[in-house]
Amino acid sequence: MMEYKIISGRVIETKRSWFSMNDCFKPRGTRRAGSTSEKKIRANEKSSIRNLARVINCNFEAGDVFATLSYDGDHYQPDLDYEKAKEQLKKFRAKLRKIYARETGNALKAIWVTANWSPHKDAPTRLHHHMVLPEDATEIARVIWQEFGGAGTFKMEGLDGRGDHTDLASYMSENVHGRPAGENKWSCCRGMDRPIYTEPVEVADMEDMQPDYDSTIKDVEEIRDDDGQLIGKYMRCLLKERPRVRGGQVVLPKKQTRRRT
Repeated sequence: MMEYKIISGRVIETKRSWFSMNDCFKPRGTRRAGSTSEKKIRANEKSSIRNLARVINCNFEAGDVFATLSYDGDHYQPDLDYEKAKEQLKKFRAKLRKIYARETGNALKAIWVTANWSPHKDAPTRLHHHMVLPEDATEIARVIWQEFGGAGTFKMEGLDGRGDHTDLASYMSENVHGRPAGENKWSCCRGMDRPIYTEPVEVADMEDMQPDYDSTIKDVEEIRDDDGQLIGKYMRCLLKERPRVRGGQVVLPKKQTRRRT
């Protein structure tokens, strides 16, 4: 039984699973017809959301922006389908990257989805886009979007300092619906920071999983096979500050000592 951690900004996820000598998970029990496909779909959805949250947590912080880009009537032509909308956004990003690099000297960090669904109404909606952008790119992006969206909106919401943006990742994913199996719902720029995976270490049992020092538990999940057997455990915690990683080891913040009066 092995445990490893995934560090994304201030978020530390701990996973425990059975591994074989070939570093494979322990074989699951006999499958039950009718439930595996649904479970697999849900597991893939959850994995995609967690992967997106990790990239957000690694690269963005309070003051950066979640933006919604929509089209006005003149730019929302009857033949604007999902693929054409994605192509429009691609052209927009290329121009944004070029101007942003010229004006700031930095490579753009951005995450985006092309949305076709309203999770609030649980129904299809006009095609639009969501992006997470650094604060110093938002005004450039707002001006450039007028070329592609006309008088369409460029709404901006500043990210807060919560550190764990899993809720935002879930919202972005829920805005994409009915796309082909295997297609990525979200994308990001190359060269962005990625989560750090620690080397697996052996643990004695599955149950005794404790939160990392001085952290808040955000999520705990038990992973069971089709027969209900516990085969893994997951915990996501939020630290007060970003841990350092040195030589593959997580260096947690030093314990604060009380002052004597």
